[in-house]
Amino acid sequence: MQTILITGSNGFIATHFMHYYAHKYNFICISHKSQPGRLTLEELACDTSMLNRIDVVINLAGANIGDKRWSKKRKQQIISSRITTTQKLVQMFNATTKKPHFISASAIGIYDFDGTHDEDTVIDYNNFANFSQQVTKLWEQTAFAYNGNLTITRFAVVLDKNGGAFKRMLLPFLYGIGGKIATGQQQFCWVSLTDALASIDFIIQHKLYGVYNIVAPQVVSNHTITQTISKLWHRPSFLTMPRWLVKLVFGQMGEELLLNGTHVYPKRLIAAKFPFHYPTLVSCLEQFLN
Repeated sequence: MQTILITGSNGFIATHFMHYYAHKYNFICISHKSQPGRLTLEELACDTSMLNRIDVVINLAGANIGDKRWSKKRKQQIISSRITTTQKLVQMFNATTKKPHFISASAIGIYDFDGTHDEDTVIDYNNFANFSQQVTKLWEQTAFAYNGNLTITRFAVVLDKNGGAFKRMLLPFLYGIGGKIATGQQQFCWVSLTDALASIDFIIQHKLYGVYNIVAPQVVSNHTITQTISKLWHRPSFLTMPRWLVKLVFGQMGEELLLNGTHVYPKRLIAAKFPFHYPTLVSCLEQFLN
């Protein structure tokens, strides 16, 4: 049984991954503060025997980028929470004889808003068109300093019925005030939680290295997801949240994450024959109801 070191162990993806794959892997959980069942990176660094047992690192540490408005302080928290942990991990394992498979999270925010992108899209790491790119490019650059086998996983919005983004998306519809955002034409990339977790396991089992987009094959518009939720939950969707209101309420965070969209394709997962459980939005949302 492989041993996995996992950071961001209290987060949405990490907690579910450990729950679903507890029968398959041994987990060493990392947190910022020492607590029962979890270690700090400083405590781990002092335990050579434990370091040498680690086969895989899953680096999911990072403050939620869509949780609140991006004040100057919040932006710094978002960046530092990713960079600091990644730097410490890279330095720690670059100094060990055994080099585990390092899987470091990123996001599709690294891509431009225009055009269709896959893993072959050339990324200019020296220029940031927006804050989303600044976060992801700095994050990936830090991970690239690792001297062993590295996988960068660029996540889309992860959908699950019991938490994460979808719970917030559904709420207005349940109150009868659902509707599209601005024109509704902005692209919405997503992936079911089931497929997000399974793709990490797939990458581990098949020893896949390099960049992988963790997104569903089907990209939809904001208007399409609005109409799909409305139809499946039998709720109205006649309202529109105008651009000015999005900017007023959410600031730069809303402008980048809600008013713009990126079209991203999981070329390498498909080439590796990863079996998507929910390749379409309807199949994903229907299983929430069932």
